[in-house]
Amino acid sequence: MVDSLSVSAAPNGQLKATATVHSTRTVKLQALTVAVRSANGGNYDYPGATAATLGTQATKYTSGSRAFPAGTYTYFVAYKVHDSWRSLAPVKSFTSGTSTTPTPTPTPTATPTPTSPATPTPTPTASTPAGTPTQTASPTPTPTATSSTTPSAPSTAAAPVGIAGTWRQVFSDEFNGTGLDGSKWNSNWFGCSGCVTKPPNSAEASAYSPSQVSVSDGSLHLNLIQQPTTVGGKTYPNVSGLVTSNGKAQFTYGAFESRIYTPSSGTQMANWPSFWLDGQNWPTDGELDVLEGLGGSACYHFHSTAGGPGGCASGTYSGGWHTFGAEWKQGSVTYYYDGKQVGQITSGITSAPMYLILNNAINPDHSGTNVVPADMKVDYVRVWQH
Repeated sequence: MVDSLSVSAAPNGQLKATATVHSTRTVKLQALTVAVRSANGGNYDYPGATAATLGTQATKYTSGSRAFPAGTYTYFVAYKVHDSWRSLAPVKSFTSGTSTTPTPTPTPTATPTPTSPATPTPTPTASTPAGTPTQTASPTPTPTATSSTTPSAPSTAAAPVGIAGTWRQVFSDEFNGTGLDGSKWNSNWFGCSGCVTKPPNSAEASAYSPSQVSVSDGSLHLNLIQQPTTVGGKTYPNVSGLVTSNGKAQFTYGAFESRIYTPSSGTQMANWPSFWLDGQNWPTDGELDVLEGLGGSACYHFHSTAGGPGGCASGTYSGGWHTFGAEWKQGSVTYYYDGKQVGQITSGITSAPMYLILNNAINPDHSGTNVVPADMKVDYVRVWQH
């Protein structure tokens, strides 16, 4: 946990960072540092990452010094454990320019979700695309939905389909541009910009590459192709597309909705297309699966330490555009497909913030409904809160 975090002037117009951190129990970190991102996502981490042992007593970390081009930057504490980079709230910012004095911004007012360094890496089940992120490069910050860096949409936007109540829209992407909006999305699973990464779930048969993510004709395209790809010493027979809002936007409670055209295998849903949310500390923080195509069906789940209850909707949800939504509130998640309630889960519901994920996955165990190549198209993603 972060007790304090600040930047200060150093000689020759440079800046350095200081953080005070502690853990709920003794844990050895492979590296501890303060990471920095520019407004366009560039990596400007402070030098001086070091191995550290944390305990209940506060540990002070001071980075090396470096200069920054003129601009505004976000910074946060990051650490490496079990060969995986992770980040901690809060996310702050400073401005570099003619003056070397940083201008900090307040800690986001929503409740942050620090990831405890002592949390072991989970082993997700093959039935759901979840897991603790496995990072191969520098980490990404995780501001909450009320952070000033979180994109928002006008409060006059339409309400979620079929979900009653008074809503205000807090996030949206209509994918009407010519490229992915980097202020809202990352185009791989916890990797550096442009990197090909491992999948979230070890049961998947594809790596993820930004080259398979595109925006055109008013839609996000997540393209799955057959192309053997080796990442982290493992070769996957396919490469596909994935986007996440981790480090850009995350939310506690609300209505989450996406209009999606999933790949089809006859009248069944092909492959493992998914629209889901995940917390920073899986499964403790929870995982909310709005949609995942499993064995040809459109299914929903909620995973936490209490288990992974869920079900699959009757009817056909492939071969055309369909709206997949969920209302997450204290103690329950209710699922809506094309505006009709298809299920509800009331056990094991968590309250930690989660970020958005869409991915066009494939599972070799579902060979009867697998189709390659396949394009998962997304018309929009919208989030509302009361």
